[in-house]
Amino acid sequence: MVVFGFQTPASLYGRRLQTHSNALLVLSELSCRSKLASLSDKLNLLEKKVEFLEARMSSASGKVVRSGAAAVRLVAPVQSVNKDQARRSVLQAYKDLQRMTPKFWWDFGMQDMPLGVFRSVLKQQFLKNAHITDIRIIDRLVGETKQHMYAIQYAFYNPDHVRNYLFRENVEPKPKDFLSKFLNGQD
Repeated sequence: MVVFGFQTPASLYGRRLQTHSNALLVLSELSCRSKLASLSDKLNLLEKKVEFLEARMSSASGKVVRSGAAAVRLVAPVQSVNKDQARRSVLQAYKDLQRMTPKFWWDFGMQDMPLGVFRSVLKQQFLKNAHITDIRIIDRLVGETKQHMYAIQYAFYNPDHVRNYLFRENVEPKPKDFLSKFLNGQD
């Protein structure tokens, strides 16, 4: 209210309130715009992830083979895509083990047998799993072999453990017939 060219405190207060409310509206509009832009970016990122996952699931390893109650989903292998790649990874693990065999033989005190015999024992460990055809199991066994090679390289195993594992020394065979099991207290 203006009286004789002067503003009264009520009109001054109203004008201040209006400028403060305008400033508040501008700030909230900027805040909302930035939040909307942020949400839009997140939405675009999620859409890209969904597209990637859909493309990955549409490959041969993630398709549903049958429909209905007998639906079977093929599971993607861990590392190898096909049997040839699994075979190459097994051969690579075998070559790596054979390369480290002389140091392994020397560090674990296996000099009581020739190096060639020790190599053939390690080869038998690979050949005992030659019948396995499932790629996932092959990948798991290759991973275990790499872990064993790491443990051998850094001497996490004792020589006695290695001998017991490779040659079954100090390991009594399990009884197979009823009488032997009965005498051992198993059945």
